[in-house]
Amino acid sequence: MPAEPTYADLQRDADAIRTRLNHFRTALGRFFVKKQELIDLMMVAAVAQELREGKYVRRKAGKLPTAKLAFLDEIFKSNSAILNILLTIINEKKFYQDGTPEPVPLRVLFAATNEVPEQGELAALKDRFVLKALSEPVQDTHFTELIDMGLRAEADKGLNRKPWAEGHATLDDLLNANRYLTTLFSRHDPDRDGDDRNDRARFFPADVFREFQRLVKTLVREDKVFISDRKLVKLYKLFRVRAWLFSGGTVSRDDLKLLAYLGESHREIDHLRERVPLLLGDV
Repeated sequence: MPAEPTYADLQRDADAIRTRLNHFRTALGRFFVKKQELIDLMMVAAVAQELREGKYVRRKAGKLPTAKLAFLDEIFKSNSAILNILLTIINEKKFYQDGTPEPVPLRVLFAATNEVPEQGELAALKDRFVLKALSEPVQDTHFTELIDMGLRAEADKGLNRKPWAEGHATLDDLLNANRYLTTLFSRHDPDRDGDDRNDRARFFPADVFREFQRLVKTLVREDKVFISDRKLVKLYKLFRVRAWLFSGGTVSRDDLKLLAYLGESHREIDHLRERVPLLLGDV
């Protein structure tokens, strides 16, 4: 097994990794009609390694247990046994088989559902997916582009072509980007006066941090959005990843737009999509 890269290695390669990830992000957007916002969100989540936090399962070739990156469609239509297993994997980062814990290789997990469950017994699993985005049909507003892109995708599929995968980022780039940023989160470097400066002091300007606090208080108190202490920390990570990926590192007010993806129901998802830009003064 190759040795994990050191911080010096990651720091040296960080700009090249970021360039490849952005190249992949923008290139992928050209193959889906009006889905760049969703692709951007998934890329941020993949680097931050949120919308996952676990590793999965039984070691059977060609199945989910061997995957490092996975997408689960209609996740909440799984039976209760599977949902409980997924929750255990996410919380404990292991799978219990015959009472024996087994580590699993999954690093990034995305999921989709046509129905956002309201049942209390599914709340714990739903909460583990920090960001939730609505993917809407585009035929009403982009009919021609949909037909053209759909035919192109059908041709690529029939000819076994994968133009979106050629010459772009790899899974290792995602994992190394996450390792690099995680290392940055833990660093404490002295400033010119010798005072200790953590990640927040270096990359999260005070005025933007105050705006973050104001938005959270407003959403919790006025809009009754539930934001746990655990989720606040994860949001910080996601802001930082978005800032690094899109602009190089320092968090700006634009990165706070991720708060629009905290909805736990269709009502909240629709509400926050309009409310957060309004609070930020973008509309």
